[in-house]
Amino acid sequence: MKIRLQNKIAESALTLPITCVATALLWWLPQGGYSLEYLLGMLTCAVTTCLVIKTAADNALLRVRSQMIGALFLWFLAVCGFLHPLQSGTIILCFFSISFFYLLRTYDKNDPEVNTFHAYLFISLASLVWAPLLLLSIVLFWCQLVYLRSLSWRCFGAVLCGVLLPYAFWATGAFFLNDVTPLSEHITSIIYPFREQFYWQWVIDDAILYEWSSFWSLFLSKFHDLFLGHLPEGVALLVVFWFGLTGLVHYSRKNFDDKIRVRMCHYCYMVFQIVLFLWILLRPQDFMYLFPLLLLSTAPTAAHFITLTHTWITNVWSIILSLGLAAVSIITLFNNLL
Repeated sequence: MKIRLQNKIAESALTLPITCVATALLWWLPQGGYSLEYLLGMLTCAVTTCLVIKTAADNALLRVRSQMIGALFLWFLAVCGFLHPLQSGTIILCFFSISFFYLLRTYDKNDPEVNTFHAYLFISLASLVWAPLLLLSIVLFWCQLVYLRSLSWRCFGAVLCGVLLPYAFWATGAFFLNDVTPLSEHITSIIYPFREQFYWQWVIDDAILYEWSSFWSLFLSKFHDLFLGHLPEGVALLVVFWFGLTGLVHYSRKNFDDKIRVRMCHYCYMVFQIVLFLWILLRPQDFMYLFPLLLLSTAPTAAHFITLTHTWITNVWSIILSLGLAAVSIITLFNNLL
């Protein structure tokens, strides 16, 4: 008789309520109470989780009756204590989840222009908080063109309107107030990742200056100091990477069991997952803006693995991944107490 522990948990009606209670507790523990900053952060993440659950249900991302995608996403947020206060990253996450909700609704629509407009409008609104986020609209465009196949000339017009509308209102107000400097600086900063010095330039410089043995020991020393200086974030990224890699490998092997629409939706999440992880790897200084988006794009395929696999090996691996989440929570908690 096969043990299907992760399937029982995934398909249980109690999984999501228990996750909500645990999340509320983990939100309280670091400070021993609920300040306004933490309450607003919790409210923002709750709204985002509802959108994630709604998106998963509307697109039937899991073949069985399960709330595992929403529960896993909420667990990701709960254990990452550095995301609990209200901050730019969680606000961006909320707007991005709305954008993705409308993006997936464009699939197989006779008139996808309205949903297309809203998808790009909300990612443009999110870019008002952090300008380089607008670059992700290129990935959005790619997903809609290649996977959702819902682009037409009218949709292209909707894309332009959605992206430009918030900036058009800002420009109107700026000209009215005769102060366009903030707007011009913001627009210029959209491409600042390409203008700033490469974050890992010190690795290249050291490789040129030192011999291999000296370079390797120096690299390990600097990387060790960098990792310890951001231990909760580093461990969280490592654990989410394994969740994401597990989901990618599993879905690449098992996607033939899903309908075409479901496959296309998962492919969109997977593309964003890869792009966001590479962006964080190349530019760690953008971590707090991009990591919440990585959680959202990782949750569907990881939940698909947990819910729809049936072997004892996947049971063991699910337990190991769960222990990794627990480790993130403990490290974050102790880091806040120190």
